[in-house]
Amino acid sequence: MKRSLVVGVDDSDNSKNALARAVELARADDLRLAVVHVRHIPVMAAMSPWSVGPAQQNLDVIEAATRRAAEDVLQGIGLDWEFVTRIGDPAHELMAVADDQAAAAIVVGGRPHRAALSGLVGSIDAALVHRYHGSVVVVRGDDIKWRPVRTATSEPPVAEPGQREAPSTTHEASSAHPYGWETTMSS
Repeated sequence: MKRSLVVGVDDSDNSKNALARAVELARADDLRLAVVHVRHIPVMAAMSPWSVGPAQQNLDVIEAATRRAAEDVLQGIGLDWEFVTRIGDPAHELMAVADDQAAAAIVVGGRPHRAALSGLVGSIDAALVHRYHGSVVVVRGDDIKWRPVRTATSEPPVAEPGQREAPSTTHEASSAHPYGWETTMSS
């Protein structure tokens, strides 16, 4: 069985960005994509008999929109992929799919949280980073500066709107990273 890359999706822009990055990673390493949507009713909504019905209907709408958005991105890209729907805790279900498929990594969208808010409302990306035994890629925002290392056969980079010049292609692959990327840290 071909190795996979699990990407968690919902109806957020961060999720769409994560899916776009997952496509790049899957292409670079010839991985199959497991596009996973987890239906999750927040605890407070589940405790109220008046909110369970509307919450369930909302989940149906979100799942349909998420599936359509994923199909739009993935149609005709030449990658093997599947759309998987799970029910439960998003972090737990993403880890379960990754374990079931012996995934190379899990890719999710994320945004910075203040420590107090993250502890109060929870954060799927933080839960995955702390609890999953494998690699987790958290894609934050629409990071146009992030690019995998290009090979000699890659197309030359093009300047993005708002950039004065195209990104440099003089990166050397690092043997320390499994995908051969350079890693930069920002504070």
